[in-house]
Amino acid sequence: MRDPYLILGVSDDADDAAIEAAYLEGIKRCPPERDAERFQALRLAYEALRTRRDRLARELFDASPPGPADILDRAAPIGSTCRPDPALFAALLRGDD
Repeated sequence: MRDPYLILGVSDDADDAAIEAAYLEGIKRCPPERDAERFQALRLAYEALRTRRDRLARELFDASPPGPADILDRAAPIGSTCRPDPALFAALLRGDD
């Protein structure tokens, strides 16, 4: 699964209210009848991060490495109109954060 923090556009230390606000904003921009795939990704990301307990469980037990889509999302977030920084992109490919 892609990184739910990147899908919702929140930082790793976001609280419950910030995650819910990001989810509601995301579904306003991408309702299911307009972009069903993006809506599904938002819904799954919200379910993975909904409560502090869910976030802690993900942090402790999810050992899946980032996929190519995660690296691209981190280098050039959705909605960004600029090209990704080549140095940042190279660092992400190496596994640096």
